[in-house]
Amino acid sequence: MSAFPAISKLVQSFVLLNLFCLAGSDCFAQAAGQNTREEKLAAESDGWPIHATYYESASGKESPVVILLTGAEGPDKKDARNRRVWHNAALALQKSGFAVIAVDLRKHGDSIPEATEADSPLLKMIPSDYGFMTARDMEAVKTFLLSEHQSEKLNIRKTGIVAVGSSAMVAAAFTVADWAKKPYPDGPTLESSTPRGQDVRALIMYSPNANVKGINSNTVMRTIKGLPVAVHVIASKDVKEDARSADRIFKAVEMKDEHFKDSRKQTIAAGEITAEGFLEGRFADPTNTDITEFLTKNLKAIDMPWMSRRSRLE
Repeated sequence: MSAFPAISKLVQSFVLLNLFCLAGSDCFAQAAGQNTREEKLAAESDGWPIHATYYESASGKESPVVILLTGAEGPDKKDARNRRVWHNAALALQKSGFAVIAVDLRKHGDSIPEATEADSPLLKMIPSDYGFMTARDMEAVKTFLLSEHQSEKLNIRKTGIVAVGSSAMVAAAFTVADWAKKPYPDGPTLESSTPRGQDVRALIMYSPNANVKGINSNTVMRTIKGLPVAVHVIASKDVKEDARSADRIFKAVEMKDEHFKDSRKQTIAAGEITAEGFLEGRFADPTNTDITEFLTKNLKAIDMPWMSRRSRLE
């Protein structure tokens, strides 16, 4: 008996599946995990290698984008993680129609110069590194995402950042810097000119460190309070240092008006859980759900349609 009839049925099934997708069914779940690739970026100014994993969205140019950052306490920290700890969270977001990029900041994970020994003095953390992470590493990530934006694969205007430990303050400092960027001088008014920033609209901080050398956390968080940026701060009450730090950060951005109850949040967890521990074991699924729900409400749902970021002067 010929094998062609069986092949024909397979082809028919494939065509029907695609017809359902074209008809408007949610096909993002089918694509989740399929469009994932490794990226090696070069940090602005000094060219430090920044490694990232990019999860492309199946929903095209209106896809919000999320940057995921592990802790940045140094590569020699006990139980230091790399960007791969975010894999399940990234897949959950991708399945929900987000573009996602998980990043190893300099001196962490794979983001070290080639042929560098693990005990090299080059990898020792110094206060200026956090400034470089903000102004160089994160700008390299933004440059990559802008390229994807111009290729109509995501909407850079709806950017969120989820960060852990010291990288939470790097994310906050980058947010302030991004909002301070002046638009291109290509319009009669600032409002009609092509923007270069004002893109970060949501921050989620797990066990955030409020005392990061090289970053003035008080100034950063007070600035964020006045920006249209949703903030969710999470820490365990049973890890005292985490709880104190998270409380200090949240108080700096808290808006007590009922209007902000879903966009300025503090979650107090229970148990000896800290940093990337929220992404592992029995905490992983609830954390992934919380991240997706907060970003769906405060990022995906906002009315910020895609627009070109190419200056009219070019």
